[in-house]
Amino acid sequence: MNKSISIKNNSLIQEDVENFLNPDYIYIPFYDTDNILVSVGKKVLKEEAIIERKNEIVYSSVSGKFIGTTESTYFDNKEGKCIVIENDFKEKVIDKKGAVKYISEYSKEEVFSLIKKYSICSKVINNGAKIMVINGIDQDPYERTYSFLINNHCQKILEVIDALASILNISTTILAINNHDNNNVVMLTNHIGTYPNIKLKLLPDAYPSGYKELVIKNTLTKKQANEGYIYMTVEDMYNIYNVLKRRKPITEKLLTLSGNSIENSKVLNVKIGTIIPDIIENCCDIVNDKYFVIKNGLIAGKTLTHLNQPITSNMRSLFLNTKSKDIERKCINCGLCNAKCPVGLNPKYLKEHKNADRSKCIGCGLCTYICPSKINFKPYLGGKDE
Repeated sequence: MNKSISIKNNSLIQEDVENFLNPDYIYIPFYDTDNILVSVGKKVLKEEAIIERKNEIVYSSVSGKFIGTTESTYFDNKEGKCIVIENDFKEKVIDKKGAVKYISEYSKEEVFSLIKKYSICSKVINNGAKIMVINGIDQDPYERTYSFLINNHCQKILEVIDALASILNISTTILAINNHDNNNVVMLTNHIGTYPNIKLKLLPDAYPSGYKELVIKNTLTKKQANEGYIYMTVEDMYNIYNVLKRRKPITEKLLTLSGNSIENSKVLNVKIGTIIPDIIENCCDIVNDKYFVIKNGLIAGKTLTHLNQPITSNMRSLFLNTKSKDIERKCINCGLCNAKCPVGLNPKYLKEHKNADRSKCIGCGLCTYICPSKINFKPYLGGKDE
C-alpha cells in the first residue's frame, strides 16, 4: 500500500522573494553557560561574534547597539533569554573580505574549518563517505523555501555541490527534487549538464517525501545507505556556498509565510533574530485576526503558545491559521494511521502505550492529517526538526 498521499496546495506565492531586512531590534537567544562577548551599551557590527558557546560562535545580523538582555522571549514555547541589539540600519560590517574566485580550490581541512567557524551546518559530515545526497524538496507541501532557493540560486547551489564533491572525494552525488516542481526541473535540467557528476533525482509529489529518511530511502539502495553517506539540504548548500565564497557568517534566511488568515502567501528573506510579531506587523495583510501561528510546516509543525519568539536558523516557515472547527471523536479503528505511516508504525498503539518505542517516528504528522476521527496523534509520537 502507498505510504504517502498527494496534497494539493492552492495557495499562490509571488515569483520573487520579498525582503524584510530592517527590524528595529534583533533578539539572539543565549543560555547561562554561554559567554557573551559584547558589553551593554557598546556598538556592535554586523557579522561580529557576540556569543561563544560550546562548539559554536553566534554572530550579529545587524549593526547597532547592544542594549541589554530580555527574559520575555520564547523558544519552542519555552521561556528563554535573548541578547537585544538595537538596529542602527547602517549595516556596518566588522571586516570586509574579498570574495574567493574558485571555491573548488579549498582543501578539505579548510572547508571543515570554515563550516565549524561559522556554525552553518548542524549535520555531521561523514568524512569517509563516497555518496552525497542533497534534499531539494520542501518538507511540508505548503512550504516553498527550498523551491525558492533553487529557483533563485540554482547555479550557486550546483557550483558548491560540485566543488564539495571534488574536495571530499565523493564518487556519487544526487540532488533530489519534487517532480512537480516544474520550473526547477526545467532549470536544473538545463544547467546540470555543466556538472556531469551531479545526478538529478525526481521524487513523487507526495507527502511526506521531503523528510530525510524518505529521501534516503528513495535515492539510495540499502547497501549504499549502510555504507555511509553525506546528507544535506539545498539550504545547507546555499549557506556553505556563501561562507566559502565570502568567508562571512549567515545573517539572513528564507522563510515561507502563509496560512488562511493572511491575504497573500510569500517567501521572505529576513534577518536572523527578527521577532515574529515584527514580521506579522510589517509583512502580513491579515484577513482574520482570530489566528494562531504554526512554525515549520502546516501539517507537522508546532503551534506557538507565545509569539514573542525570534527567527532562528532552523525555522523554515510560519503559518497564520484560524482554528479548525473539527471536533476530535472516538477512534473508529479504520487502520488508516497504521496503513499510511511512512515508517511502518501504529500511531493508535503509540497513543495508547506510553512506553512503546517511538524512535522510528519522523514526526511528519500524516497520521493526524488523514484521521477521519480528527484525532491529534502528534503529542504522543516522536520526531524532530532537521
